[in-house]
Amino acid sequence: MEIFVQIIFILSLLKYCLKAALTSRFWMISLYSICAAIFAMIIYPYVINLPVNVISELLSNQKIVTDGAVLTTIEAVCGIFISILLLDNYFMPLQKRKKSLKVLKVLPGILVFPAIAYFELLFFRMNVGVDFTLSATLYALILSISIMLISLFIKSQMNHESLKLELKIMLNLSILIIGLLVNSTVADYNLSNAQTVIEWIPLVTITIIAVILSILGVFAPKITIKSLLKIK
Repeated sequence: MEIFVQIIFILSLLKYCLKAALTSRFWMISLYSICAAIFAMIIYPYVINLPVNVISELLSNQKIVTDGAVLTTIEAVCGIFISILLLDNYFMPLQKRKKSLKVLKVLPGILVFPAIAYFELLFFRMNVGVDFTLSATLYALILSISIMLISLFIKSQMNHESLKLELKIMLNLSILIIGLLVNSTVADYNLSNAQTVIEWIPLVTITIIAVILSILGVFAPKITIKSLLKIK
């Protein structure tokens, strides 16, 4: 089940990059990347004391898993409702838009912080024997550059804010579904020692459909009926 937790953390980092891209300003994107790097440097003395199998240990504790599911659910649901609110505000006339909602647009989620810590722990594990301070600095640098590049890529490929907000909704939905899947599977195992079987074919099918719909959502605004019918 650790792979599902890793997916949630990856989606959380992508959502953090999307938040940076929503600002549409290079200096704000730089600030997001620098803040992530600073956070990684601050927590590394605590990260090096964690066991490498910390996720497996946490998954064996039903209470922690349940609390984690509650946390992911709250963040995902709040993210979805905030995105819908921002979309509604975006499609209003310019004079009626609420500027106060911009604060909600740039606030990062909570899950990105344990995600940074977890991948830093994996980075330390891959660099056994290297000085911890050097490893933490390298990780912070790689993290900062990656966030900046991904954020700039999202900004360049999605010119309209509505597309970014729609992508944010899909990321939050993915986090919500995977979080509930992890909670139900681990809870089932802890309570009854049942063997939970994941239907991979339906899961893969749903994933492919979601990807296709995401692609259509990105390119649909650029396609007109006239271009499809070749009407001049």
